Amino acid sequence: MHLRSNSFGFEPEFTANVMKRGYKVYEVPISYDGRSYTEGKKITWRDGFVALWWLLRCRFESLDIGRETLIRMEKVRRYNDWLYERVSPFLGRRIIEVGSGIGNITGKILNRELVIASDVSESHLQTLRTRFIAGDRLKIIAFDLDRCDIGGFRGEKIDTLLCLNVLEHIKDDAAALRCFREILAPGGRLVLLVPACPSLYSRIDAGLDHYRRYSRAELALKLEAAGFRVEHAGFLNLLGAIGWFVNGRVLRRKMLPKNQLKLFDLLVPLLKIERRLKIPFGLSLLAVGRKE
Repeated sequence: MHLRSNSFGFEPEFTANVMKRGYKVYEVPISYDGRSYTEGKKITWRDGFVALWWLLRCRFESLDIGRETLIRMEKVRRYNDWLYERVSPFLGRRIIEVGSGIGNITGKILNRELVIASDVSESHLQTLRTRFIAGDRLKIIAFDLDRCDIGGFRGEKIDTLLCLNVLEHIKDDAAALRCFREILAPGGRLVLLVPACPSLYSRIDAGLDHYRRYSRAELALKLEAAGFRVEHAGFLNLLGAIGWFVNGRVLRRKMLPKNQLKLFDLLVPLLKIERRLKIPFGLSLLAVGRKE
């Protein structure tokens, strides 16, 4: 947390930041020996306005948009379950998750032989270490895809590389795909989820530091150029694409509203119909490439 108050505003600022991040708060007993006025207890009614100012400021001030989005997406549990159902048929036993974020999907794949959760953000890595206990079957490591330093993955015989909503953040995505191929063992799979439909690019994408959205043909060509045989490439989340267009292109918002995400989570059962249909577009593209 980047805390700024250096007076009695610290307590409300800290508390507001804790609550906005969705952390669990526990009450524990303490011992306390109260101070007298001469010993330094000089809070007055004016400090109540200071506290109110910090509460209001934190209420309407956004956190880092990327982290705030991850926190909001953690709440849409039906969607996360549905997404895992869509990718799980392609997952093997030894998995690297590139861009684990705060672990919205990580927790669902821990029954594998080996899971390596990775991220470039130290803040996200700290969250992962808090949520999960690392050991022989779970490793949590820093990995910068822009630099493609794969030393930490050597000798792990990785059969699956899971990369959900990360590639669009990388300026040189072709180099990143080649890096993925180098990490995988022969015959390994790359399971890739990226934003779809370039026409949907909006202020929301810009706020999330997306360089691009992909067409199906473009993604398939880039996978083949990197040395992958494309086993699957299809659109996901038609309903979400409509909401993204309205919020980003029509209303020009920078972030999806919480209430809309709650409503969307209730409507997730409708997304299961997509498996029976070949939808012409969607919010995301799910692609699977095999390393020859």
